[in-house]
Amino acid sequence: MQVPRVFDELDLALAHALQIAPRASWTLVGEVLGVNPVTAARRWQRLTGDKVAWVTCYPGQGLATRHVVAFVEVDCEPAERHGLVEVLSRDPRVATVEVIASGRDLFLTMFLADLGTLSGFLLDELSVLPGVRGTRTQLGTGIYAHGAGWRLDALTADQKERISRAAAPQPAGHDVSATAVRELLLALGHDGRRSASQLAESLGASPSTVRRRLSRIERGQLLSFRCEVANLVSGWPVIATFWASVPPDDLRQTAQTVAGLPGVRLCAAVTGASNLLITMWLRSLADSQRIEGLLAEHFPKMVLNDRAVVLRVAKRMGRLLDDAGRSTGVVPIDPWYVPTGVD
Repeated sequence: MQVPRVFDELDLALAHALQIAPRASWTLVGEVLGVNPVTAARRWQRLTGDKVAWVTCYPGQGLATRHVVAFVEVDCEPAERHGLVEVLSRDPRVATVEVIASGRDLFLTMFLADLGTLSGFLLDELSVLPGVRGTRTQLGTGIYAHGAGWRLDALTADQKERISRAAAPQPAGHDVSATAVRELLLALGHDGRRSASQLAESLGASPSTVRRRLSRIERGQLLSFRCEVANLVSGWPVIATFWASVPPDDLRQTAQTVAGLPGVRLCAAVTGASNLLITMWLRSLADSQRIEGLLAEHFPKMVLNDRAVVLRVAKRMGRLLDDAGRSTGVVPIDPWYVPTGVD
C-alpha cells in the first residue's frame, strides 16, 4: 500500500476551514487563513488531485422524515468478500461499505426511499448475492452526530469563529421538489464544491434557478456537505464502532452528550437489541480501550454490547476509497435508485 503524503499545517487548516463551511468562497477561506485566495484554491486543487481530500454531498437531516437510514451487517464467505464489496460499493443506495474485524464481515450504511425499498433490497437483492450467509439490520431513528461535524482542530478560535459565520444556520427555506433535490444530490455527489454555473450547465438550468434551489435546499437541510480527508493523513487512522444499550428514558440525553465527545463521527439511535450506535476515529488501537473506560465512567447506565475495529473503508458517503483511504471514484448516493428490472 502506498501511503499518501502527510498534510502540512496549511493543508490541515484549509481542510478544517472547509469542514466548517464546505462551500465557502476562496476569498473568505483565504482571508481566514491569511493567504491569497488563489493560493487557497491551488492548494485545494493539489489536495483533490492527490485524492487525499474532497467535499461530498449526501442526504441531510431534512430528508430524514422522508427516507430510511439503515445500518446493515453482512456475514459472508471469506472467498466472496472482495466480490461483495465491489458489488455493494457500486450501489447508489449504499452510502458506506466497511470491512469489519469481528462480529460481522461487512457493515453498510444505506439511504433508501422507504421501508418497502429496504425490504426489497434485503430480501430480493442482497440475500441472493453469492457468498452472503446472513444479514442483520438496524434502522436509524435519530442521528445525533455524523461525519460533517468531525473536525481536524487545526484553526485558532478566532479563525473558527470567522469561518463559522459563513456556515451559520439560516431560516428554513421553501419546499423543493424531490426531482430537484435528487438532481442536485447526484450532481454535487461528484464534487460538493461545484459552482452554480457548473451545476447549471450540467442540469440544463439557469444559474439563477440553481442558486435559488441550492439556497432552499441548504436552508431546509435537505442535503449535507462534508469535507473529508484520507484516514492515514488525518492523524486519526483507527475507526472503531460500538453498539450500546441505554434505558429508553435516558437515550436522547445520552446520545446528545456522546455526540459531543472528541472523535465521534456517528452517534445514532437505532432499532434492535442495541439502541445506540457510535463510530469514532481514534489515534491508536489503545484508544479503543480508553474510550470504553470513558463511556463506562460517564454513562453508568450504558451497556456496551459489542465493539469492532474497521479493517478497511471501501466506500465512504459515496466515495470509493483505496487501502490508504484515498478517493478513487464516486458513486453518488441516490435513495430513489431502482435497479434495472425492478419495478
